[in-house]
Amino acid sequence: MNKNTKYLILSLLLLTCGFISATGQDDYDFGIYTKAGIKANISKKISNTTELEIRTKDNTTKLSNFRINTSFGYKFNKYLSTSIGYAYIGKPQQEISLGNQVLVEKSILSSHRYWVDITGSLPVSKFSFSLRERFQHTITQGASALVIRSELKVQYKIDNSIFRPFISVEPHLFLNDITVQTGSAVIENVKATPLREIRYNIGTVISINEKNDLQVYGRFTHNPDFKIKLMNQELPIKNMDQFILGINYHFKF
Repeated sequence: MNKNTKYLILSLLLLTCGFISATGQDDYDFGIYTKAGIKANISKKISNTTELEIRTKDNTTKLSNFRINTSFGYKFNKYLSTSIGYAYIGKPQQEISLGNQVLVEKSILSSHRYWVDITGSLPVSKFSFSLRERFQHTITQGASALVIRSELKVQYKIDNSIFRPFISVEPHLFLNDITVQTGSAVIENVKATPLREIRYNIGTVISINEKNDLQVYGRFTHNPDFKIKLMNQELPIKNMDQFILGINYHFKF
């Protein structure tokens, strides 16, 4: 094991300890995201990725949601690629308290998400810089959310190592307000800022062999506070920031 690899492993361990210690803070939440998937090269330019993902919340004590994703990618050249995809998102029953109102989502709350993105990449020496622009449309119980997600990512290639560390930032820009019908109550998002989520990631891709790779990352998600309108009454909502430990596995063929 070379010196760079030892430093990388130590950094990831410290990062993990920092995220776990955040679970003791009342102002933050901690969750674990696990994903397993298959990447298939249909041709030299076309590929398909299908994944199952599980997400937890409330300091990993509750299931946040599960997702089934599938996408098709097309690579124009080493600098430019695009993809389209679909995700089914299932959220378990949950209770939400808003003032004197208690809203209960029964059984599984289903969402359907569609997206299209384009990614530009630029290799510079051992670094790789990329910018991805994604437009996504999520539909939940008739409510429609239109979002642009821009991800700027920098990845570094370590000589003679299976590790490829990276950092990235991903702001979420919402293009519309959302009205949701829950039982007899109507929740209308009236004063949320367009920039409602920013993700900061640091981690590494681990190339186990030609067919298997693992990605381990830490994420800090900042969620700005906002206001909603519930039955003609405006209520402030404190959006809790979140620390995430993520583990993704892919089998390639």
